[in-house]
Amino acid sequence: MNDKAVQHTLNIFKQVYRNLPPLVDESVGREMKEKIEEITEDGKVTLEELENFMIFYGKQIWPFVQAFEDIYHVYHEKLSEKIFLAKASKGIIKKYHTIKETGVKFLDIFRGSLHNFFSHEERVELMDLLISLKQDIRKHAAQAVLTHEKGRYEEKVEKYGIMVNDINRVIQDLHKFANEADDNDLSLDVRDKVRAIEYSLAFLGPKISYHEILNLPEYYIGKKQEKKMRRII
Repeated sequence: MNDKAVQHTLNIFKQVYRNLPPLVDESVGREMKEKIEEITEDGKVTLEELENFMIFYGKQIWPFVQAFEDIYHVYHEKLSEKIFLAKASKGIIKKYHTIKETGVKFLDIFRGSLHNFFSHEERVELMDLLISLKQDIRKHAAQAVLTHEKGRYEEKVEKYGIMVNDINRVIQDLHKFANEADDNDLSLDVRDKVRAIEYSLAFLGPKISYHEILNLPEYYIGKKQEKKMRRII
């Protein structure tokens, strides 16, 4: 596979598959695995085709990913400092306690704002620690959603499932709007926005606010009316 953009996107696809949260339908996971293997072995796929595969599966797993992220963040806040202190070297712990007395919070370490307080060797240790810490917390969260947090997790999956259905309806409405628009620039603008929404669902682009997405049809109707008025004037 010589196309760097395709390879980069395939790597994202693989990462999404490796990090599938609990309770995703087994058939979906199996199909994703088979598709990745097929693309890797065959290599005959365009970037657009690969993105479309990811959008197709992304819409199915998005509710689970969002629900798991919610649970993960709860456990991150609850456990991260404890795990950090259990794993860090004495030197790192001593320096961390000294910094903490100035009023900084543990999560500032993740944001990188405290790295100047540590030596190069300590920063290397910190990076390894933080990677390990995230993996540990993910394991805790995954275990939780299969046991005592399962009910709350399933409620969140259902909530996000309703949201993704709403988003899909907006996508359909925007496609229809773009096809019927007599202004080529407006049509292209709408199609670009649809693709950005699809990228966000497929983990290929930044998140877009749910409420922003729901307001898009009204926004573009207003934009269409505004362009008509300009032509009349």
